[in-house]
Amino acid sequence: MASKKDSKKSAAAPEKQKKSGKKGDPAPIEIELTVAYVGFGGNAGLGQYFYSFAPDVVTVQGAGPVVITYKFEAQVPQRFQIVSVLNSDAFKQIHKVKVAEDGRSVSMHNRNTVQTLIFFTVLVRDEESNDLRVISCDPQVGNDPRTVPPGIIKKRG
Repeated sequence: MASKKDSKKSAAAPEKQKKSGKKGDPAPIEIELTVAYVGFGGNAGLGQYFYSFAPDVVTVQGAGPVVITYKFEAQVPQRFQIVSVLNSDAFKQIHKVKVAEDGRSVSMHNRNTVQTLIFFTVLVRDEESNDLRVISCDPQVGNDPRTVPPGIIKKRG
């Protein structure tokens, strides 16, 4: 589970991108998804479920493609399965969406060539609900290819 420090990142804090393995491979970004049945007082599924992401907001900085993976945090019960991802991508930044066979993660390629906010919904099914309810979990992802990531110094002149 993410530490308290990780979960308190500000909305403006960019997600650190790991270096890709081979030259030309998209850099990976992993986001943990926590989902729980709470009965009432939750933020999804008619208040019966709670979800959160760590980090809660991802800003992809620096030009170039990335692979974004949403995966369940280790403590999420097996009763929950990721079934799909929907997005509002009008600039054709997101492609190659693939849900893992075990339903515990979903990956997608992000071209990151256009400065835009992309709205996502990670659809999660509760296999133990009477109606096989699908829960909509909404992360925030922003592309900002014109901003240089922290730690990279650009020399003037």
